[in-house]
Amino acid sequence: MTGKTYSIQQIADLTGLSKQLIRKWEDRYQIIQPKRLANGYRIYTDTELQTLTAVSELTNSGLTVSQAIERYTKEQAHHEQDHTTSIRQAMIRAGTVGDEQQLLHLLEHAHHKFGVEKLLEQIIVPFLREVGQLWCEHAWGEYQEAISSQTVRDFLAHIRRHYFVQANAPLVLGSCLPGERHEIPMQILLIQCMLRGYQTLMLGPSPAPTAIQSTIALKKPKIVLLTGTTDIAFTEHAQAVHMLDKLAQVHQDIMFYIGGAGSEKYYEQFGLQALKLSRKIDDIFAAGANA
Repeated sequence: MTGKTYSIQQIADLTGLSKQLIRKWEDRYQIIQPKRLANGYRIYTDTELQTLTAVSELTNSGLTVSQAIERYTKEQAHHEQDHTTSIRQAMIRAGTVGDEQQLLHLLEHAHHKFGVEKLLEQIIVPFLREVGQLWCEHAWGEYQEAISSQTVRDFLAHIRRHYFVQANAPLVLGSCLPGERHEIPMQILLIQCMLRGYQTLMLGPSPAPTAIQSTIALKKPKIVLLTGTTDIAFTEHAQAVHMLDKLAQVHQDIMFYIGGAGSEKYYEQFGLQALKLSRKIDDIFAAGANA
């Protein structure tokens, strides 16, 4: 952990709450989740100090604990939404002028402030949608779109390479479909897998089916994820897609999933048997838990 931490006695002194009440609020309302040291003692952060202080002040104003927590939670959510919107707006301004360094700075700030999961959900995915809209409306040119997308892609790759996962964790292999060069969706998917405790391995954009086949034979993943964001894999590499479906039929001990806008569009038409269409990452892991 980084930053200042406090013992429960220090938190009690700073907030005026008894240690018993602090533990009660933690256990009954889960408004804080202090870490524990090896000896079992709780340690609290500035954020938890702020939460307890705010809830205490609200209860002193006449609210019940439940009412105080509800109001505080709503206020924090509203503040967070304003902050994430502000960051995305600043990223759009940076992308408009092609300021790669500012884009990177904003991504690093958001990562530090919100953590990986919220960075993906509240910053990166909405930002990429806005970039796509600006591109479709011809408000942005190729340079602006390329700088913004490449900066996000490189930042996601950096996160994935440095995110710690246990060495004995099961492996997820991720790959774009043959012909598909939009790799950002796969970077996001694999980071979401890492958040759930999986190791990940990613092949580059537009790999040959034989590259996917040889990697499966060598690494023996538990799950294989394939993405087709555009139509290219299905209109120009249809034979390769069918080859991958046959590969999935051979490896019945591995779960194969296919996703993306292009995959959804052509899935029924291609009559794929072993490549299961998935629209949500949680559906994949729910199926894995029941397998």
